[in-house]
Amino acid sequence: MATRAELISSPFVWRRVHSLMGLWLVLYLIEHLIVNSQAALWLGDDGNKFVRLVNSLESLPYLHVIEIVFIGIPLLLHGYWGVRRSLTAKTNGSRSDGTSPSLPYGRNRAFTWQRLSSWILLFGILAHVIQMRFVQMPQEIQVGNETRYAVHLKDDPKLASLASRFNVSLVQEGNRMTATASSPGKVILLMVRETFKNPLMCALYTLFVLAAAFHAFNGLWTSFITWGVMLSYRSQRTMLPICWAGVALLIFLGLAAIWGG
Repeated sequence: MATRAELISSPFVWRRVHSLMGLWLVLYLIEHLIVNSQAALWLGDDGNKFVRLVNSLESLPYLHVIEIVFIGIPLLLHGYWGVRRSLTAKTNGSRSDGTSPSLPYGRNRAFTWQRLSSWILLFGILAHVIQMRFVQMPQEIQVGNETRYAVHLKDDPKLASLASRFNVSLVQEGNRMTATASSPGKVILLMVRETFKNPLMCALYTLFVLAAAFHAFNGLWTSFITWGVMLSYRSQRTMLPICWAGVALLIFLGLAAIWGG
């Protein structure tokens, strides 16, 4: 006779792990976009809130371990099962020529968009981590007995006044400027601003934010069903506008950082 443990299939466990990691990542995404939105000079107290929040995060002990355990591993687990589901999923939310089923209802279309947004996020997150944590991450340099943080920037008419406002030193090196400051938050703010001076990067990050916002709250809606929080049709309908409000909030926070500098 099969035991209770044997009756629980591996796909069932993986779906629950995938959903649980997704719930955690929604919370992280909200926190991440709240912090990043403060880089908008017109929204985040002229950028000072962004600097303070980043400095607080960067000063955490064992930061790299925290990032791996609480961000990296959940992303890998959620992404692994998400890729498997995307490769095997059969969408039917769009019009068909008659050779395949076509059920263009709202939830079917949402299922299709969830699969499409997962691929955007897969490549977007990889590019984002490589860019922000490796390619453009400020370097620690020693100036006498003081540790300072440095990034390389392209000069522009507003850079000097912004650097002066944040007490950031600028040194001309050919066609580029090296900005150094006593705290990482100041140069990371300039690094974010540097990224979003490029129209192509603004367009790509806008797509990234739109995909992340929809994927997060559509996934949240379905996870409530997965975990038995809302099983009735009425509760599901009630939750939809709340989730759409969450999508709108995340889009606002994300686009503020991109277009508000």
